[in-house]
Amino acid sequence: MDVVRPFERDDIPAVVKLFRWAFQQNGNHAPGELESYFQRVFFENPWYDEELPSWVHVAEDGTLDGFVGVSPKRLQFRSRRLRVITATKLMAAPTATPLVASRLLRRVLAGPQDLLYSDISNDAGRRVFEALGGSTVMLYSLKWQRPLRLGRHAVARLGTPWLRPIGSLADAALGRLGPFRVPKVPEGYAIEDLSLDVLATRLKDLVGDRALHPDYEVPWLEWLLSLARQTMPTAAFRQRQVRDSRDRTVGWFLYAVGRDGIGEVLQLASRKDSSGVVFDALLADAWSAGVTMLSGRLEPGMVVDMSARHCVFRRADHWTLVQTRDPEILATIATGKAFLSRLEGEW
Repeated sequence: MDVVRPFERDDIPAVVKLFRWAFQQNGNHAPGELESYFQRVFFENPWYDEELPSWVHVAEDGTLDGFVGVSPKRLQFRSRRLRVITATKLMAAPTATPLVASRLLRRVLAGPQDLLYSDISNDAGRRVFEALGGSTVMLYSLKWQRPLRLGRHAVARLGTPWLRPIGSLADAALGRLGPFRVPKVPEGYAIEDLSLDVLATRLKDLVGDRALHPDYEVPWLEWLLSLARQTMPTAAFRQRQVRDSRDRTVGWFLYAVGRDGIGEVLQLASRKDSSGVVFDALLADAWSAGVTMLSGRLEPGMVVDMSARHCVFRRADHWTLVQTRDPEILATIATGKAFLSRLEGEW
């Protein structure tokens, strides 16, 4: 008889084999890297909770043919700490029965968590999730993009390295004139390195007006950013804060820059009255880091400032999905009154 049961450490080799089949584009990972990844994500999370396990499906012949991962997170809703999970890596073998994915996700949704949040679901996962009562959040399924070096970005996309000098000349002009001009940090403000202690303890000062926001601790941030670096081994990570003339932290940003020059913002936070300054600081810092194109998850509180700085908005490559039994939490997310960055998503 087939069975759905909690994921165990001894299952990792079989899950890695399943992962290689399901996500063939990741087949260049060495076996040790993938086994280390599954160990770290699902058993070494500082907030690991035995009541919130990952799940596997075992077929009648004893083979493991389905998996869904569960990664615990913490958010605060008003004054209440929530038990939050991210459901990730939902996959089934080609020999699995059609309902394996549904059975696995159904088991996750029946757990004791207050909120399930998933931000990189594909179309197939979204259909299963909605069929089981989950919701797609359109607002957080959007992303913004801002070209910084449009010439070099175009050359890289075209694959024509002999055009690089022309692209550089175009960027030198566009960087000073027109809609692609890179703003300077206003006088009286400074960009400095951001420590994880500041990130963990000061977030509420910046986004306290949001009913739902992360509830961080330094050990968890250290674990998460270490995992992010493992996931993106060739990227350069930058953590910067913006301080005003009174030496107050008015915002910060974390982003990763790939070898292709594309920067992905992992978190962008600011005081309500300083969002324009913080976004200008992000653009200036990314320019200094050689970024050609910068993008990130839509931050509803900064849409006006982003629009004024010629950002382009479009649907992200994946869907953001949520499930909760609390209608107030769902309404908070659906109306953009939650602070949910890339750090809160799947890794």
